[in-house]
Amino acid sequence: MGITGITVDTHTLVWYIDETSNWKLTKRAISIIDDAEKNSIIYVSAISLMEVIDLAEKGRISISFQKVLSAIKTNDAYIVIPVSDDLINTAISLKGLEIHDRLIVATAIMTNSVLVSKDREIRATGLNVLWSKQE
Repeated sequence: MGITGITVDTHTLVWYIDETSNWKLTKRAISIIDDAEKNSIIYVSAISLMEVIDLAEKGRISISFQKVLSAIKTNDAYIVIPVSDDLINTAISLKGLEIHDRLIVATAIMTNSVLVSKDREIRATGLNVLWSKQE
């Protein structure tokens, strides 16, 4: 595909790791993540892991935080990007997004990667975001 790295937003990550939720992803998104797992890097913003904890505690996802964390830790393709001064400084200019989305978009910008997200607000930023309609 030619993509050297991707960043996944929280729901993309959860839906990919939780095989019972794969149907929520587009065929293109699955293909991009599959390819990145084998041939590239998948960046995950630390804020996404906090979101997974929150979603799991509220019962809004069926997968546990531990299963998501285990999937990331056991696959060398995944790199968690911590919240840092540089990340926050990059996120400052991203007005109009919720704070967690600003940090996820900033992660994609800082890593110079393509973002895989269904989020309309994120896709409206003009950043290179891949999703495509359900095929």
